[in-house]
Amino acid sequence: MSLLLALAMAAAPEPVFDCAMGKKRLTVTQEGGALVYRYGTRQRAELRMVADAASGRVHYHRTLYPRGEDQTLRFVNGDYSYVVYAHYSAPGMGMTEEGRTPERTYGGLIVLKNGEALSSRRCNGESGDMREWPIFKTLPVDADNLTPEF
Repeated sequence: MSLLLALAMAAAPEPVFDCAMGKKRLTVTQEGGALVYRYGTRQRAELRMVADAASGRVHYHRTLYPRGEDQTLRFVNGDYSYVVYAHYSAPGMGMTEEGRTPERTYGGLIVLKNGEALSSRRCNGESGDMREWPIFKTLPVDADNLTPEF
């Protein structure tokens, strides 16, 4: 492997959350002790925010269910909040037809202004998976689960 390729790979942070929404892309990465929210095309970010626990501008929520979970990261920018969400539920293994449910994963973004929803977008056929990251334990906790049900 060339030195340039190795440096490029080392410089690219692993995404905490990543998915396409139409022709745009929403990505959250960890850089040092901060989370970086980026929304836009690959060439141009429409919105980029950097927040850490001390800033009070990013909050985390996780709700666990017997066979699934919801997770949200809420980035605050003035009167606006950008809620990145991910939902996972394992397939049901019931003995009846009603008990058999498929695995469900989905993710997306909700934009709020002063707590009121302005828009909601789901990932294009991608789950927008968000696994548990150690940095989440350092963030202020959101009391409410803002993950929508579909």
